[in-house]
Amino acid sequence: MTDIIGLKRGFGALFATTFWALCSVQALAQATGVLPAPDVLELAIPSSDAVGSVVADIEGELGTITLDRKFLDEFSSFEPNGEEWLHHYNHAPYESFGARTLQGNREQQLYVDIGFAGTAEKPLGLNPFDAKNGTLRITGQQAPAKDLPYLGGYEYISGMLSTQGIFEQRYGYFEANMRVPFGQGLWSAFWLKTHHAHTPKGKPAWPPEIDVMEFIGSEENMYYVTVHWDVMPDNKKSGDSVTLIRPAEEFHTYGVLWLPDQTVFYLDRKPIRSIETKENHDVPMFMVLNLALGGKWPGQVDDTALPAQLEVDWIAAYQVAQPR
Repeated sequence: MTDIIGLKRGFGALFATTFWALCSVQALAQATGVLPAPDVLELAIPSSDAVGSVVADIEGELGTITLDRKFLDEFSSFEPNGEEWLHHYNHAPYESFGARTLQGNREQQLYVDIGFAGTAEKPLGLNPFDAKNGTLRITGQQAPAKDLPYLGGYEYISGMLSTQGIFEQRYGYFEANMRVPFGQGLWSAFWLKTHHAHTPKGKPAWPPEIDVMEFIGSEENMYYVTVHWDVMPDNKKSGDSVTLIRPAEEFHTYGVLWLPDQTVFYLDRKPIRSIETKENHDVPMFMVLNLALGGKWPGQVDDTALPAQLEVDWIAAYQVAQPR
């Protein structure tokens, strides 16, 4: 999910780098579909010599790792524009459209918040966030007709959460428990990215990027995991599609354990992929969660799929507490 990618998404034959084998994973969560986020988490982990493997094939080689929680939002309450989250990309001015969408991905929405004014003289009061009963709902929809003159030609609005400048961490375990929406042109994503302050002088701030979960709303029974590394224009990527039956019907926990030697992707806290940690993935990253509408990968958004809601029960981050 970055506007520097250009033709970022091209699975199958378009992958220029290592592409892992397809993995079929059934839902492993509790009956409620919601796992807790404890202060201390014991997580299954494959050995480092299993790097590059489909973890389901190496069950006998799993160990454990102990993690201490450093970040948690359970959305028992939610204040837009509060201190916990940023709702735009901090690489452009707050009111600019470049801070409100990934133009390189040709997304059709603006990420808005109640303080965003667009080209108007005062805030439009657009709020895509609603917290109720401990669940945050991010709504993507058509923009109100009265606000269209101030939105630079964009006809859709949605929301994003980012910890850029608020919580950034080098290595650890990051996860979100959520339910994704189904429909043409919907693009749900939970990912990690670094800030330019953490990259060498003169080098771009992208890559690195770790896409913990990307769900294309028209592809009903799968989601995607991807890592991006190296430095533009030689940036590389590796990714995989993960089979998950009807993720739009249940909450699932999507996570990644990012260590100096390996990066392990998790579904409902079960490891599903292990890959060698890439050479420039050694800087702090922040978390981003967003619901995009349309783009080069998901295609044109279908108005009949709107309004759409990405539901988030909690987001958490952990640091390694005990060496393996």
